[in-house]
Amino acid sequence: MTPSQQPHDDDKRAWWHGALIDALRDAWALLMPVECAGCERVDRALCDECARRLVAQPSIHSTPQHLAVHYALRYEGRARRVLLAFKNHHRTDLARALSTSFLPALLQAIDAASSSDPATHPVQIVAVPSSRGAFRTRGYHPMALILRAAGVRHARVLRVAQETRSQKLLSAQQRADNVHGAFIATHSLAGIRVIIVDDVLTTGATIDEAARAISAAGATVVGAATIGFTPRKLTVRDIASGEGYGMEKGAK
Repeated sequence: MTPSQQPHDDDKRAWWHGALIDALRDAWALLMPVECAGCERVDRALCDECARRLVAQPSIHSTPQHLAVHYALRYEGRARRVLLAFKNHHRTDLARALSTSFLPALLQAIDAASSSDPATHPVQIVAVPSSRGAFRTRGYHPMALILRAAGVRHARVLRVAQETRSQKLLSAQQRADNVHGAFIATHSLAGIRVIIVDDVLTTGATIDEAARAISAAGATVVGAATIGFTPRKLTVRDIASGEGYGMEKGAK
């Protein structure tokens, strides 16, 4: 085989690989009918176009308490619909795709923490916990599934300490007041450095509350990472029904 033949052969292999994947998807669709979570196209859990909309574009925002949050996607359009399907409609088949989106933002947060103080111990990842009501409704913790799909271990050191009302129609200050005291650490975290992870950054009130609880237990919060960030559109953020942090409704 000459070097000039190799690109042509590689193209043929790529074409056959793509054709095989499409054939397997079509066969699976006959057994388990499904529709795309982003656009409702039939016979695809996530179509190619929606998958492209989930390619991470990591950026940084901050919470009201000035904690840097690295996020992967803007929480709008198809990305928003996919994440809602995963969280609220039992589409756990989307965990792998969302973990692929999330991982670059998490790695950025880890790199930023390491570069700021490279001599200290590695950071631990701590997910914002779901309420008991949310777990009963879903049967799973969304961020735990995302982290598992990404191959990332996380420390279960936070629990819900008290219920809160839905955050959906609250202002930024009302959200902060609403979630104050919502979390508590399960044990002392003295000497530990932590990166908090959650699915969506809205006003940042929930992440700030998690950071407060972690800091109160003796740890140092060095950053945060989320899959999505909700752009501000009105005096309150544009949150769909069923989103936000609502303990009594199991919305987290």
